[in-house]
Formats: sequence, structure tokens, C-alpha cells
Amino acid sequence: MKWMMTGLLSVLVCLPAMAQPWHKSPKLEALVTKLNATYESDDLHYLDIKMMKQVDNLSYFIRYLDKPGTPEHAQLKAFLWGMQSAHIGSINQQIQTNVVPWFCPPGGSLSTVSHNAKNPTEFIENIIWGALERDVETNPDSFSAYNGAASFAPVTGFILYGLQTKYPCYDKVPPSHQLVGFNY
Repeated sequence: MKWMMTGLLSVLVCLPAMAQPWHKSPKLEALVTKLNATYESDDLHYLDIKMMKQVDNLSYFIRYLDKPGTPEHAQLKAFLWGMQSAHIGSINQQIQTNVVPWFCPPGGSLSTVSHNAKNPTEFIENIIWGALERDVETNPDSFSAYNGAASFAPVTGFILYGLQTKYPCYDKVPPSHQLVGFNY
């Protein structure tokens, strides 16, 4: 009984720390403002406009994450839930079957998240924000290079980069494991 109370108490203490929304740095806030201005521009290429309608695009994430009650927000949350569930399930399965994982969560696995949580996709949202935060710090020109191509990049690249840098398996990620287009 005593160990059960201790376990319950530790869960209650740890859960609020795990479920914190991302607090953006001033540099990231400036990037988001710049990206929103880009997305509202009348000078966009037709391919950029087409990509902005795709749920897996960074532009979709930036524009609709903070707009609850819209169909786009619901679609984005469903996409994020799927990505989160897939990555958590995949890494936990790799670890359980002794496959060498490409990112290494502390404790050997990631906790699953309930659909009933206040914000069930907060984990993957924070991974994306963390990757953007790191990218702004390590490569400040990444969103202006190549005519701003990174502004319309698939969000999956930021998820992979975020997981790999938040939960590294090595002190320094080996060049053969690094994702193209990101600084480590």
C-alpha cells in the first residue's frame, strides 16, 4: 500500500512538469511573426500556396495551431496525434525488441498520452517548437536561405530533428546519423 501511495504521489508531481506548453524565446517569437507575414503575402508562388494547404507542412502548423474551433485546427490536431502515437509506439517497440533506436529517451521509453489529456498533442507540439528553437539558435539564416524554402518544409523533418536532439543517443550525433539541412 505504501509503495502504491508513493508511486501515485510521484506521478502527480511529475505529470504537471511533463504537460507544460512551450514558452517561445524572443527569437522564436520573431520567427513566427516573420513566417506569418510570409504566409499572408500576396507574392507567394503557386506551389507555396498549394503546400500551405497540406496538414504536414510547417506553414499549416504555424497558422492553425492556435486557432481552436476551426476545421484546420481539428485536422492538424488529428495529424499531430497520429505522428505522436506513431513515434512513441515505434521507439518503445524498438527498445523492447533490442533494436538500436535513432533517439534515446531517458528511462528507456516514452510515456503514452491519453486522448483525455488537456492537450493530448502537447508532447509532439513541444518537440516541433524545440526543434524550431534549436534551429533558430544554431542556424539563424535557415528560414531566409533558398528563397525561404524552409518556411514551407514538412513538419516531419522538425519532429525527427527535435526527437534526435532532445533525446540524443550520443554526446555528439555522428555525421552519418544527422539529418540533412539541420545543424547539430
